[in-house]
Parts: sequence; C-alpha cells; structure tokens
Amino acid sequence: MENVELRASKASMEIGDRLRGDIHSYQYHEVASRIFTAKFLLMNKRHSIKLPSYLSWEKISSSHYDIGSQIDKMFLNIADSNNSNLYSINSFSLASIEDHLLYDCLMIMDHSSLTMEEFQNFKLTGQYFKSLVESFMTKEKKELATFVTPEGLNKLMIEILNPSHGTVYDGAAGIGGSLIEANNFNNDLLMFGQEISESNVALSYMNAIANGIDLSKYEIAKGDTLFSPMFTENGSNLMNFDYIVMNPPFGVKLNNLEFMDYDPYGRFSGRMGKTSKMHGDLAFLQHTVASLKDQGKAVLTIPVGVLSRSSYAEKAFREYIVNTDIIDTVVLLPNKILPSIAVQTVLLVLNKNKLPNRKNKVLFINAEEQFSKSNRSQNYLNRENIDVIISRYEQFVADTEDTRIADVQEIRENEYILNPNHYFTSHTVESEFGSVVINKSLYDSKVKNKKSLKKIAQLSRGVNLPPKNSINQEENGYKVIQLKDVENGNINLEDIESIPVHNAERYMLQSGDIIIASRGTAFKVAIIPEHNETLVLSNMFIRIRIVDKLYMPEYIKAFLESPVGRAFLEGMQKGGTVKALTTSDIEDIEFPDLELKEQKEVVQIVKDTEQTYNELLLHAQEVLKQGKLNAYSKMKIGNAIEGLN
Repeated sequence: MENVELRASKASMEIGDRLRGDIHSYQYHEVASRIFTAKFLLMNKRHSIKLPSYLSWEKISSSHYDIGSQIDKMFLNIADSNNSNLYSINSFSLASIEDHLLYDCLMIMDHSSLTMEEFQNFKLTGQYFKSLVESFMTKEKKELATFVTPEGLNKLMIEILNPSHGTVYDGAAGIGGSLIEANNFNNDLLMFGQEISESNVALSYMNAIANGIDLSKYEIAKGDTLFSPMFTENGSNLMNFDYIVMNPPFGVKLNNLEFMDYDPYGRFSGRMGKTSKMHGDLAFLQHTVASLKDQGKAVLTIPVGVLSRSSYAEKAFREYIVNTDIIDTVVLLPNKILPSIAVQTVLLVLNKNKLPNRKNKVLFINAEEQFSKSNRSQNYLNRENIDVIISRYEQFVADTEDTRIADVQEIRENEYILNPNHYFTSHTVESEFGSVVINKSLYDSKVKNKKSLKKIAQLSRGVNLPPKNSINQEENGYKVIQLKDVENGNINLEDIESIPVHNAERYMLQSGDIIIASRGTAFKVAIIPEHNETLVLSNMFIRIRIVDKLYMPEYIKAFLESPVGRAFLEGMQKGGTVKALTTSDIEDIEFPDLELKEQKEVVQIVKDTEQTYNELLLHAQEVLKQGKLNAYSKMKIGNAIEGLN
C-alpha cells in the first residue's frame, strides 16, 4: 500500500511540473484525476459502469491528437448511458488542454500508475486515487481552499458511528472520503452527500468509481447545505437519515441572515438557538440535528469553542442537546490532526437512541495523546490509536485518567459547558520544555493560596483596526501595537505603525501593562516598557492592567508564560483556546498568591536565568562559528568567503 502511495505522489509531482506555467496550479488535480479515472475505467474489469465499446486505454494513450476531447466524450457517454449522476465529471474539460501536455501526463500516469493486476483491486485503486488527489491538495492548499479529511479520522468517525443499516449522510462531503469509508465498513448502506464545490462533487464521484462503489447507492448533490439543502421530501421537509458523519468547514461566516431567520425547515432559530453571522460552526450542528431520524446517530468534527463559548445561540444549542439527552460523547482529539487547522478539535457524538446505561450521561474522552507523527506539522491516527479511542468509547468506564462520565445535573451546574478540558484534571501543553502534562487537581490541592486576576487587575481588549484600503494616509494616527511588533516577549517600539483609529483614548497603554495575544497561532505575552509616546493596543491583544500595587506585572507575566498558565489559557477554564481569547476567559485564572518579596525573588530568578541563557547562546554561536571557520581554512576555501570575521 505504501508503494502505491509513493507512486501516486510521484505522479502528482511530475504532472504538476509538466503543467506548471501552462495552466493554473489549482487545476493540476483536475487533469490528473480525470486521466486516472479514465484509465481505471478502461483497465478495471470488475466495475459495472457501461463504457463505449470502441474505446480502449491503448487507443487514447497512443494518440497524439484530440486526447482531451476523447476523454471528455467518454465521460459524457458514460453519464448518458448510466443511471447515476456522472455529468459533474465533465465540469472540467480536458479538451482545453493542449495535446502535447496531455500526452506527457498520460505517459507519466503510465509510468507511475498501477499494473494491470493491481487495477483489478479496488482497495489499491481507491488508495491510489486518494493519494493522488491528496498530494495536489497538500501542495496547493491555499489555491484549492479545501483539504482531504485524513484517513485515520474518517475511520475513527465511522467506527464510532458503527452503521448497520439504512442511510448515511454527509452535508460537507468534500471528495466523499467519509461516505466511502462508511461503505468499506458496511456495503449495505445508501450514501448521500452534499458539497458546495462543483470540483469536489466531480472528485467525489471519481473517488467512488475508483473504490468500486455501487453508484446506484451513492448520490452527491451540489449546493450550499445551509442555505439550499438538496435532500428534502417534496421540498417541504428535510430528508432524515439513520446516520450522519461530517467534517464541516471551521469558522464559516454567514451572510444571508434574513434567510436563516425564516428557514423553511426551522433549523436556525427556536429551541436550538438563533444563529448569527459568526455561527457557521453552530449552523452545521443545527442542520445535523434537524436531519437525524428519531433513532439516528451522528458524529461530527468541530472546534471546541462551540462547546464552551458563552454566546446565547451556542449555549442554547448545548442546553437543547443536553436536556433532550441526544449528546452521547465528546472526544478531545490530538493537535495537528486536521491539515491547516490550529484550533483545538473534538468529535461530537449525537445519539437519539442511547443505550439505557448511557441515558442522561455524557462521556468525555481525552485522546490528546493518541497520535502518531508523520512530520513536524502534521499528526495522524494509526490503527492502534483508533482502537484505543474506540475501546474507551465502547467500555463507557467512569473517571479514569482519560475518560470521564458526567451526568446531566453536573453539566447543568457547569452552565452547559461541554468542553472536555473542563472535566479533566490533566491537560497537555506545548511549552519551552516540549510537551508537558499539567494536572489541575494537583495544582488546586498543592497551591493553597491563589487569587484570580480579576481581583488585582483591569482587563480589556484592544481597538478594532480599520481596513487597510480605507486608511487615509494624510490623517493623523496613533502608534498601534500589532502582533508583528511583539517577538520573544519584547516589543519593538521603533517600527510600530501609525494608524488612525477612533476612540483611541480607551485603548492607550501605560508602562507596566501586560498584553497577551488574543488571536493567532502564536503565543505572545509582553509588558509595556517605559516610553515617552502615545501607544495604542490593537484588538489582537488583551490588556491586563495591574491595579493592586502588591503585585508585580513581571510576576504575573512569568506565571502566564509557565506551562500551568498556558494550560489555563488553552482551555482548562471555560474559555476556548489561545486562538480567540476573551477577557472573561482570562479574568478567572487563579495564580499563586505570593507576598511581594517572594514575587521579586521569582522575577529575579527568571531575569538571571534568561540573561545566563542568552550569554551561553552567544557563546555557543561563537564556538560554532570559529569551528566552522577552522574547517573552511583546512578546506582552503576560507579566503574565498567574504564577510566572515
């Protein structure tokens, strides 16, 4: 299987190199996917799709003229001759690509594809297609604005779902990976999906073909799931499904709010909460609940913030799923499982047919440590990781290190917060020492004297900045501290940009103010130094102004930068993650309440340690430099390198 993935990756690289400069990079996968699908259909003898009798792969690959037209006509003929909706494959025409380019791409596919024998194995052809498309999407993710749900995550969702009969639906189908995984788990299901991207609809059908799916049981509709759901009963009611699996897009902003207020299916108002512009994540959850049968079950990948934020709509939704007892389980996933997603992610399991022993209870699973590394920026779930999580889900054991069962009453007392971090005593954070585990119960029990930040400080967010294209350069502005101005705990006062902002007086900074990044992937904390000019804070930060003279800003900063402080900021309290902190997230954080003398000692230790570290670092750099120069001299190349001294 690994050899198949390598061949697909090699083909994607070579086809991309060949097409570079002739078509847009976001179109590379359109060409490669159709070439492979055409070859699959003409080489595989096991599929049931009707093909033109006159066509063969040898005929196409040996031709130097009208290659694209031949493949386009083949797909059109297939769409006309088969009952399934395959016209989407013709959404991108290969006839628009010059013949010499297509011929070279066909040759690449021949050299880096599968053997005749391998083409008869749906597992191999399906894996090749997935790897081929995924290679392009990984390289061109910004242009494609999409990604493939990782295979391990798809397997985990489907195995938790455990579909045994009936219908399965994905309202954010992508290229169909979740539905195909459902078919691999149980090929007696009817599969339905909706996808807003026409390109992805085509890819989902080609993906199904390569995996040997019976297309009479597979339907992907094009359209906006939230504003124009395509699976309805006589247009008046949503079609309901036995199972729903979905990895919806994160952070979608909604524009057509008037439509949502009067949604004919009643999804976005009423008992499940009234959706606003910022609630795209919530809207997919509301759509899911409305699309489930009375005995249905759903598994979704969502950002953890939906389960903890204090907005009226999100809290109302949480109240609904708790009070109707359809929430089953929340699984805290490892970091870096989804490509390009930095926020903390969970699996939410909804079940309208809970087992008797699970009624009026919610299982929380901490699976942060269940991952394998593929590279520095990406983790994945292997078979062992999946088995561990499934075992925890099925065993339903209360209060172990990695599982916790909370009854409905406890959740109500916690204001319907469903963030797993709120129910576990341990939390893993990335720190300057690497990954460390913070035990909140030990912190609470061992640190006797604690005080919350709101008792000693005033907290406020910075000013909203105007769009760059609306800034009048001639208008007087203020120096506004932005994310780019803070690095390694220091503020670069010399290069701060002047920006005209309104009501700047409310957001001005004083020496000694602590600022903490409230958005973005970087963790940034700094103290405003002594200065002689007007400084204003941007809305990318939160300001902590110590008003109690018995506490040092440097001491509070040292605590917030510690692994314990970072654990609180990343979600051990009610709030979400460092991605979008609010003042309410921070103000309840409790720090060790030391006397002023002890605080000074802590601050001095940190200062001395950082000075020693920087001195050693400079010394190490000088040792490295001198050693390299000595090596270059022995190579007789030292005199040829200018600027070294």
